[in-house]
Amino acid sequence: MKKIVRISAFILVLMLGLTACSKPTDTSEQNKNTVSGETGTGEEIELTVSHYYLEEDRQSNAVGDSFLTMAEKWQEENPDITLIQQAMSQSDYSTKIQAQAAVNEVPDVFMVKGSWVDNFAENNIMAPINDYLNQYEHKDAFREGVFDAATRNEEIYGLPNQLSITSVVYYNEKLWNSIGYEAFPDNWEDIFAAAEKFNEMGIATIGLGNSERWPAESCILSTLGDRYTGMDWTNSIIANDGKAKFTDPAFISALQRLQELAVSQVFNPDFNTITETQSVEYYSQEKAASVVSGHWTVSAIESFASEEVLNNTKVAILPAVEGGKADSISGGCGWYFAVNQNLTGEKLDAAMDFIFATTGYDMCEYAANEHGIIGAAVIDNPDQSKVSQLAKDFIQLVDGVSFTPVYDLRMNGAVIEVMNTGIQELLNNSKTPEELASEIQVEQDMLK
Repeated sequence: MKKIVRISAFILVLMLGLTACSKPTDTSEQNKNTVSGETGTGEEIELTVSHYYLEEDRQSNAVGDSFLTMAEKWQEENPDITLIQQAMSQSDYSTKIQAQAAVNEVPDVFMVKGSWVDNFAENNIMAPINDYLNQYEHKDAFREGVFDAATRNEEIYGLPNQLSITSVVYYNEKLWNSIGYEAFPDNWEDIFAAAEKFNEMGIATIGLGNSERWPAESCILSTLGDRYTGMDWTNSIIANDGKAKFTDPAFISALQRLQELAVSQVFNPDFNTITETQSVEYYSQEKAASVVSGHWTVSAIESFASEEVLNNTKVAILPAVEGGKADSISGGCGWYFAVNQNLTGEKLDAAMDFIFATTGYDMCEYAANEHGIIGAAVIDNPDQSKVSQLAKDFIQLVDGVSFTPVYDLRMNGAVIEVMNTGIQELLNNSKTPEELASEIQVEQDMLK
């Protein structure tokens, strides 16, 4: 019996609104990426691709620029195929694609999060890519483990479009020096002490924008939680083998520390009403002394910040907790490009060709050379002549740490929904860590 995709009536209504207001990309909106034509057999092919890479964000989104560049190249090489790109914000995309999946009306090519794969695979939403991957000339270049989140019963359902590194501390060295710190602290006591000084200056110690609900969990808790629980606990939760529970004291301690950061005014006071992008803008405007964010923030800071702020920006990782060590950050592949299960024949071949051309080795090579991005495929001797010092510092930092799973990329989507909603209440101090842990565990138990 198939597992029904659970989705609220609110999301279904919102999907209708998004469908009405999100227009397919046309030649004026996406650099003439829509070209009509026919295949050599006379069969006209139209390929609809849905994603969250907006043209207007291209300068500040290196991964988005890399994908759009590869899509433009693919369209030039395939002028006989009508390519329709449907682009929207990430939050709108996440809502819409899950609603489309609930009624089995997804686009030909679309992005899927690792936490959604269970439902999408069980309901035959995605086509396996195994046969095409086995024939791909750069198959062996992919990093170990990059397909894990998209694999079920040995079937691989998507091609990773990025190596998501979600928990790097970007900090303004000059601001931290001004209150007596040589670098971002390696212990939590100094962070709380620094907050008292920065608050007097009207500056947030750590900028946070959690209106979209995922940043506090994905960028902070995924790493902070690992500091307390260890990776075996996280892997047990992902497997749902019953050995680990969200009500375990270690995870509750992580929630307590996260709440303490909010209550102690380490974050900006409007953390639940601004977006993640706005928190990076706060940092770039020196309204925050640091921001905890992901790989995408390198290009964002380069775009938003003045030359002085950019030159003063350094990178670090979140501190260890009592009795532990800080040697990991949350990262891994969790967003994939997938193909509609209903495609057949030449249209299926075209869709598969598109995802490998825009998401595979060539995209990783472009992203490495142009932006210094560490991708899902290993690029030998990338050209870093165009890469900024901040990007080089980022690469050096992540090369020296291990990765722990990103919660919202690997844990079940329904569990993450409860977690992310509850974290907003936790940060507002309207819910206790114990209450939130119990609510999350109830949702986890429902998966069995």
